[in-house]
Amino acid sequence: MARKPLPLQQINAFEAAARHLSFSRAAQELNVQQPAISRQVAALEGWLGVALFARSKPRLTLTEEGQVLASAIAKGFDAMHAGFEAVQARRPGGEIVVNAAIGFTSFYLLPRLAEFQSLHPDIKVQVVTRDQNPDYDLSQCDLVVVFGEQGVPGLRSGRVFDECIVAVCKPSVLPTNAPFGLSDLAQQTLLHMSGPAHFGDWDRYFDGTGLHAPKPPKHDRYLSYMVYLRAIQNGLGVGIGWRPMIDEYLNSGSLVLACEHECRTARGYFCSISDRARTRPEAELFLNWIASAED
Repeated sequence: MARKPLPLQQINAFEAAARHLSFSRAAQELNVQQPAISRQVAALEGWLGVALFARSKPRLTLTEEGQVLASAIAKGFDAMHAGFEAVQARRPGGEIVVNAAIGFTSFYLLPRLAEFQSLHPDIKVQVVTRDQNPDYDLSQCDLVVVFGEQGVPGLRSGRVFDECIVAVCKPSVLPTNAPFGLSDLAQQTLLHMSGPAHFGDWDRYFDGTGLHAPKPPKHDRYLSYMVYLRAIQNGLGVGIGWRPMIDEYLNSGSLVLACEHECRTARGYFCSISDRARTRPEAELFLNWIASAED
């Protein structure tokens, strides 16, 4: 059954007059003349068939019917305002804070971030970087990018890309323009990451080939990936790279594949939405974008 249309302008005028107990002050609030409020209230009274105000001086007084109606309208207005605020809170906009490792940020996120900003210009992205994956505080960010076999346990997560390990070096490290074979590669100076997530990367790379990476001396170990990459670029040895993060350097020719062999693992990069942002549509938009942004 269709609802009877409500005289919304008249209700709005009555609600303001009932709160102020004054037609003049209601008119000031609604930016109209006082006679307009009087006419709207009188029309509402005619529509209802009851008097809503006892027009006495020095101020208006609500009748019993007016009190009942004013209370009901106040509750309805409160419910509508709450609904409007809830809907506006779901509208994309504002700022989101993304926490990610400095290597992932530099080589993967930043080159693609302009695409997200063009799709969602009202969402401002603040990127907070870290040099080690464990170092993040979920209470201080809306999304976090982590490396491993899954996202942050218990949080809504999406896989950004799978781990694909390749051996890379400066072009001059190759004695010829051709990549090393696996057995020759194992005899080269291999640079290692010393962090717990990547210390065994060369073992992963050679896994199943029958070859093993020699134990690295201390001077060939690097904690920071940015320093590690610089050592590879300076020709200090052969290092590990991850596709697609390293593709920019391979495409430019500043680095080359030291061997055609590559290794794919069950690990990868994952983006997770923190508890503080689990109801924010901006965080969901970013997660959906980054989980499908791989070239």
